[in-house]
Amino acid sequence: MATEQYDYVIVGSGTAGSVLANRLSADPDVSVLVLEAGGSRIPPEVDDPSSWYKLLGGPVDWGYTSVPQPGLGGRRTYEPRGKAPGGSSNLYIMMHIRGHASDFDNWAYQGAAGWAYEDVLPYFARLEGQEDVTAATTGTDGPQRITNAGLHGPNPVSRAFIDAAVELGHREIADFNTDGPRRGLFGTGWHHIDVADGRRQGVLAAYLEPALTRPNLTLRTGAQSTRLLFDGDTCTGVEYAQLRAPATLSDSDVPGRTVRDAHSGASTPGTHTVRARREVIVAAGAIESPKLLLLSGIGHPDALREHGIEVTAAVPGVGENFHNHVLAGLMAEVTQELPAPAQNLSESALFLSSRPGLPAPDLQIAFVHVPFDVIVGQDHPNTVSILPGVVRPVSRGWIRLASADPLAHPLIHPNYLGDRWDLERMVQGVKLAREIFATSAFSPWYKQELQPGPGTVSDEELRTWVRQKSESYHHQAGSCRMGIDDLSVVDPELRVHGVRNLRVVDASVMPAVPSGNCHTAIAMIAERAADFIGGPNRGA
Repeated sequence: MATEQYDYVIVGSGTAGSVLANRLSADPDVSVLVLEAGGSRIPPEVDDPSSWYKLLGGPVDWGYTSVPQPGLGGRRTYEPRGKAPGGSSNLYIMMHIRGHASDFDNWAYQGAAGWAYEDVLPYFARLEGQEDVTAATTGTDGPQRITNAGLHGPNPVSRAFIDAAVELGHREIADFNTDGPRRGLFGTGWHHIDVADGRRQGVLAAYLEPALTRPNLTLRTGAQSTRLLFDGDTCTGVEYAQLRAPATLSDSDVPGRTVRDAHSGASTPGTHTVRARREVIVAAGAIESPKLLLLSGIGHPDALREHGIEVTAAVPGVGENFHNHVLAGLMAEVTQELPAPAQNLSESALFLSSRPGLPAPDLQIAFVHVPFDVIVGQDHPNTVSILPGVVRPVSRGWIRLASADPLAHPLIHPNYLGDRWDLERMVQGVKLAREIFATSAFSPWYKQELQPGPGTVSDEELRTWVRQKSESYHHQAGSCRMGIDDLSVVDPELRVHGVRNLRVVDASVMPAVPSGNCHTAIAMIAERAADFIGGPNRGA
């Protein structure tokens, strides 16, 4: 069988991969192949904004589990990641948050020159198709349709949350992305969400599906990349395993719709290779991207030799700097029957700093008008939840190979609450959540606290509860860090150090995860990468 060739091969059709697939294939003179490990079926819950939680642990979720977490008393955490066209953009909770301006200035200070806030701002605006203009920098013509949750019949208890935060002295702002004298985010208000006409507007709907009619874009599903191919120090292509579909299932057996390109047929099961005439772009996310580099001999030489992998390039930072936001869920039963779930279930929030003098919020206090724990919710259906989260964690972990088997899950160590400051900020967030429940503004709704419960009072009791209940915020990042120091993996144009014709474009390149939900920042990174790849650096 002849080896296939394309100008660009993209590994992964998640948030960044879908943006790149659209932008690169807009040039009809180039050919683009996207390799996606997940299947082609998209469950109906992907499109329904209020059903996102039903997707967790299902067929479009990798369903990773961490190694035991010392900061959580040795518990393992569930780490969802998307596995289908659209990737984790099918799972995220649709909050449209750019991050604080200082998040990106910090990237630049860490060696990612050209990624300061003023540099990335045009790329945020490029992707946005927002319905309400809240500032001169709001994007209105981009493919990502964005609505203001407060303008579309929000749940009244979401309004009570905002009023409660205002009662505690926090400023209500019109848009977390543009408002406020402190360069955004600080304050409470309505979320802008990637929802329109009652449907999720992730990258699948905004970028990938509109491009699949193009004859120069090929999407291959069920195709798990197993290693990158090299000629000397030049990446020339990808080896992938075309996985066999379950014998007992056909498209008609699985609810939902099928996503495929308009021209290519199915690939035969087995091992295949594909050549890239110009570049390979790894966009598999903060867990799978470092894994693929390691399998391909790019990493710390000692770690590679441990698994019998020949060294292609000594890049010791691969898999290091892995981190994630962390949250816990307080639940309160309310006095009234809650309206039926609508929109994305999370319509309002509060961002603040844990102490005066910090330049950006490091605590995000999310609000959802459903029980955070479904088991508790079975007996108490009229329950709401406040989710305090540390969004500037200092704890750092890693991603490592479990074995040289390319189909094996890697070892995942987010190191949640590994640093004492992260633990103390989580306790602070829990106390603040209780203050919100205790306000006059929330009193018409508040009935009783279900979790942690009235018996958890002292700081030590709260620390114990936080260690028992903290979970992944699903914002995994940092494992192929951008920079120019010895432990960076890609340069500021996202080219992998030590090799040619290979980039990484996803959340793994973030030096530090932004101070909020990070889907928007990942799409921004891909928009910027498309300019690098299609611009004067093409083929570099």
